[in-house]
Amino acid sequence: MKILFLTKYNSDGASSRYRTYNYKPYFDKKEIQYYFKPLLDSDYVLDLYNKKKIKTLIQSVFSVLRRIVFLLFNSKQYNLIIIEKELFPNLPYFIESFFLKSKLYALDFDDYIATQYKENKNKRFFLKNKIDKLVSGAKFVTVGNHWYFEEFKSNNLIFLPTVINLEDYPNVKQNYLTKVVTIVWIGSPTTVKYLQIVVPALQCLAKKYAIKLKVIGAAIAIEGVDVEIVDWSAQTEAKELLSSDIGIMPLRDTLWEKGKCGFKLIQYMACGLPVVASRTPANEEIVKNGVNGLIVYNENDWYTKLEELILNESLRERFGKSGRNRIESDYSYQVWGNRYVNMINNA
Repeated sequence: MKILFLTKYNSDGASSRYRTYNYKPYFDKKEIQYYFKPLLDSDYVLDLYNKKKIKTLIQSVFSVLRRIVFLLFNSKQYNLIIIEKELFPNLPYFIESFFLKSKLYALDFDDYIATQYKENKNKRFFLKNKIDKLVSGAKFVTVGNHWYFEEFKSNNLIFLPTVINLEDYPNVKQNYLTKVVTIVWIGSPTTVKYLQIVVPALQCLAKKYAIKLKVIGAAIAIEGVDVEIVDWSAQTEAKELLSSDIGIMPLRDTLWEKGKCGFKLIQYMACGLPVVASRTPANEEIVKNGVNGLIVYNENDWYTKLEELILNESLRERFGKSGRNRIESDYSYQVWGNRYVNMINNA
């Protein structure tokens, strides 16, 4: 069997890395022949973070043209095409259907990209039904949380969470006693905006307690709060998380956020951290409220939930250990690697 993976990014892009490239050892073990063909390269991601809009637009156009040429001359040699989200962003369904006609293909979603097509008035007319049509024609569709089953209403969906390799998280937090409680957030320059949700709570907490906010992968300044900025690195992210005390994942309550997969929480919990997270579908799947973390139901909740963990060392430890157990049993490649291979073989 020969599989073509049409990822959005190369292995430098987090979504493509965790949902596709990291499964390579399991493909190799089962002797699956595979080829990765990303749409966008590492330069695009860097330019996107640096807000170079014209340059990223030009890169996007050339990336689409390269993919078109590749598919015209190479797609027939593969038994199955697995597409991360869509073939061509912002192009209508009939163009993608031309290239997928008579092809066995699958889709993978860890973001609900249909949001931009349904809510943007300039795109709605040509694109609002594009993703639904792609889903209906797919052999199977892997999705990162169960909310997609309600949204797509299709019988070809398969749950595939975004997971971690336990070997990358060999150490688990042991000492929960600390004089300064470090609250950690990990993300990117495009998602750091969500930290604004917890700014009022952090400012109030900082007046009463010895706390610090560690931000990995982005930059933010908060008046009255001790903020530590840490550059993201694959080699150091687990160590940085391990030296923290509480992991947070604030999100807005919109259609876009409903499609997110809660990966930050999985990373925190793999390190044995208790977590506090906004109420979204994936977050409520991952976090068992009151067992391995706390779910926030409104913005005022952030203060009370964080204060509860700041004041209670034993509760942080109980949640942290329970969270690690949950990751080991439900959210690792060790659990999902062979399952994903079987999905592909069954197709």
